[in-house]
Amino acid sequence: MKKVTVYSLSTCPVCKKVKRLLDDNSIPYTLIEVDLLEAGEQWVTTREVAKRNPAGTYPTTVVEEVIIGYDVDALRAKVLGRDGS
Repeated sequence: MKKVTVYSLSTCPVCKKVKRLLDDNSIPYTLIEVDLLEAGEQWVTTREVAKRNPAGTYPTTVVEEVIIGYDVDALRAKVLGRDGS
């Protein structure tokens, strides 16, 4: 199974769509709700997101170290294995 991490904001509607897509396809993932972290941890995590996704947008979805963000087609391809990897 591919390692999937979703950096999300708890109030973000687009983030909810990504989580729903993964849940609907029974894809396990690590969820990090950045806005619900303690201040220090939030700062560190925000910096990590910015390293992976310079735009700093949410959701930032990482599949096997590949940044997907919110590109539903790329996410489906990468997570569901339709991209040949």
